[in-house]
Amino acid sequence: MQLPEQLSAPKIVQALALLAALAGAMTWSLLLTSAESHTPDAPPERLAVRSDNPALQWFSNRPAQVDIKVSGVMAGARGAVAILSLNDGLPRSFLAGEALSQGVRLLSIEGDGVMIERGSEKTRLTVSKLPDSPFLPVLTRE
Repeated sequence: MQLPEQLSAPKIVQALALLAALAGAMTWSLLLTSAESHTPDAPPERLAVRSDNPALQWFSNRPAQVDIKVSGVMAGARGAVAILSLNDGLPRSFLAGEALSQGVRLLSIEGDGVMIERGSEKTRLTVSKLPDSPFLPVLTRE
């Protein structure tokens, strides 16, 4: 097959290469443009407050929110021991200086409570008091 003089094989290859370069440039320009965000508009402080996901707390530098209840304190062979319940969990024993959670540490153990450090804030928690026992009648005959 004979091509006319105007359409020689080198000119066709050159035209195809030019079209391929233009197509590549168009593709890159489409890929590099920013896509429109479909996230709902919310104030930044509202997004930052949401820390109910433990994975978010791993990367946070704020102390974790931990509900601590002091069941008791006692002296042990290794020093004073505090019996604490974290987030309504089972009571466990802790020594002074132990980390209770991210950014939360048992600072000291006292005779009637403990001192907790959350970041730079210190809080004193006292031992939970048992409710008064109900009146029990005498069950023996006099």
